[in-house]
Amino acid sequence: MISLECLLQALADPRAYPGETGPVEVHQTHISAVFLVGSQAYKIKKPIELGFLDFRTLQSRHHFCQEEVRLNRRLAPTVYRGVVPITQQGDRLIVNGSGEAVEWAVWMQRLPAKASLLARLHHGEVRAAQIEDLAHRLARFHATADRGPAIAAAGSFQAICNNVRENFLQARAQVGSTITADDFEQLRQASEAALAHLRSVIDARCQAGCPCDGHGDLHSDHIYLFPDRPYSEAVQIIDCIEFNDRFRHADPVADMAFLVMDLRFQGRADLADRFAAAYFTATGDEQGQLLVSFYAAYRAVVRAKVEGMELLEREIPADERHAAEQRARQHWALAWQLLTAS
Repeated sequence: MISLECLLQALADPRAYPGETGPVEVHQTHISAVFLVGSQAYKIKKPIELGFLDFRTLQSRHHFCQEEVRLNRRLAPTVYRGVVPITQQGDRLIVNGSGEAVEWAVWMQRLPAKASLLARLHHGEVRAAQIEDLAHRLARFHATADRGPAIAAAGSFQAICNNVRENFLQARAQVGSTITADDFEQLRQASEAALAHLRSVIDARCQAGCPCDGHGDLHSDHIYLFPDRPYSEAVQIIDCIEFNDRFRHADPVADMAFLVMDLRFQGRADLADRFAAAYFTATGDEQGQLLVSFYAAYRAVVRAKVEGMELLEREIPADERHAAEQRARQHWALAWQLLTAS
């Protein structure tokens, strides 16, 4: 098995991509690495196990690459082109080469960074009408998403409790670095109190079969806006959760609340409110409005945990780890604001 360090180094070499010219841009998270070259993007999964995911074997990484393509084609059908092997040829690794695969990659169309919702927010290019359109699209996606007893069970009160408590358990190692012990405990207790308060609503929605197979990671860096393209191509939403069904199987409000949280994190509470209002107008789900602040706080804790995990990844550059630390601190603070406002 090739080491992660050697794999990252080999795939940063333009010669690994026959037919492509120019430099290779490398972007990493705690679980994956993306290589941007020309008009293409290739994403590999790191051989790690984190409790909520297990990518340790080549077989599992191949499987979850296939799942990533299948699931993401729901909201970005033209972006996800397939799964390709990475093979050894002489002293080099070749992407989509011949022979036995030593690794697998998701092959995608490269999307311009400036078109992401995150970038457009930073440049003041997002109009309220676009946010409302996004809410309507998401409402339609949720309305037609898969449902059933197994999916509904993932939205049960006990399942939600388990997810919330698992978040705090997995983030406990960050106490003293991205959050103080006192703040961590107060936030944990506030989450438990919110759960108890909302139990009847969560139970009722589960029993009614409300949970669906959603996106699971709906934040502004995963949404791309192309206002000059035809309607069917004007919005592309990528990078849904493929590695653990229970993070994707949830109440639709838990899904949309991720973007509510992220818009607030980006300093656009006005757009967060506009998005939520348009979404609930489209769905007519008055009961769901009771859950928005709780689920948004839950999503903020998820982001704090994930950003904190990047601090442990030595292969990620120091400046990126420092930025992740700051984002983690800010997400902890936002979780508290959302919980205490609910």
